[in-house]
Amino acid sequence: MGYQPKFDPEQDYPSNRKPMSFLQFLLPKDRKFFPLFEQATSNLVKTSKLLVELVNVEPEKRKELIKEIEHLEHQGDNLTHLIFNELSRNFITPFDREDIHALASAIDDVLDFIHGSAKRIDLYKIK
Repeated sequence: MGYQPKFDPEQDYPSNRKPMSFLQFLLPKDRKFFPLFEQATSNLVKTSKLLVELVNVEPEKRKELIKEIEHLEHQGDNLTHLIFNELSRNFITPFDREDIHALASAIDDVLDFIHGSAKRIDLYKIK
């Protein structure tokens, strides 16, 4: 006789396997964008808190805060580059490519504005 494939429901469909919804099937398995966005927004919150502190501190202590803001801005640039690199590598993304690009760019722009504001506060010696 011919080939008879063996079918064992316990082995082929184990009971601990969760059914996959249609949406889960379409979403990418690796969730690299969400942790990167969490890191980028966390970095943005830290930088904005430093700007508030910079505005409320004595002018003599501002240089160190400006250096910290500059360091965090560079970290934000690196995270933005990582997001863009992942965007170019992945065919399927968790949401529209344009939205991912716009969100990453907006976060980076806010960091750039905070950094620019901090530098101008120092340049113009605002009290």
